[in-house]
Amino acid sequence: MLSHLPPRVRGLWLAAALAALLYSLSLGHAPYPGQPAAKAALGALLLAAALRHPPARERVWLGAALAASALGDVLLALASWPPSFVAGLGAFLLAHLAYCALFAPWRAAPRGARAVALAALWIAAPALYAAFFPHLAALAAPVAVYVAVLAVMASLALCAHTPGPQIAAGALVFVASDALIGIDRFLGAFAGVDYFIWFLYAIAQLTIAFGVLQRKSK
Repeated sequence: MLSHLPPRVRGLWLAAALAALLYSLSLGHAPYPGQPAAKAALGALLLAAALRHPPARERVWLGAALAASALGDVLLALASWPPSFVAGLGAFLLAHLAYCALFAPWRAAPRGARAVALAALWIAAPALYAAFFPHLAALAAPVAVYVAVLAVMASLALCAHTPGPQIAAGALVFVASDALIGIDRFLGAFAGVDYFIWFLYAIAQLTIAFGVLQRKSK
């Protein structure tokens, strides 16, 4: 499948995957100096790959999504900074809006498994927000907006007419990663949650990026 990518783009995609793996190995030592940069390497390398993608519209919106994601990674890694979570939430909100703009022109009626996943998404998203709500306090409105935009992003991915399942699958994995962040923060952490969050997030970004980057120029 990687052969579908141009050689330089393939090299950057593989470097991003390696950076994600190396960062996962460092999580046991977090927080540590340089952690924000190490965490953002995944997004930065995928951004470099996106900037080589020929279709201009896709290049702009994928690049914007990955740049905002890399910023969000940096902000969320600044755990000792009080506004870290809200600032990171804002950065990823922008990333999801960019993904929405990227996926929207490809929309088509979902069928089969995609239709089932779409229905499940719109049951799960409000249910999860309802579970978070008693613990949100001042974050109730920002988290509501974030959950809604995240669900719309995943919906557009599920409805996108694309040559393969990567974009839809990646968007759903992104939802799972963000759901774990919410569970960890608002409902209580469990052993190894940081690893699960990171692996799901990295898989999501790599899979979405691959799905877009394999598309040919129109």
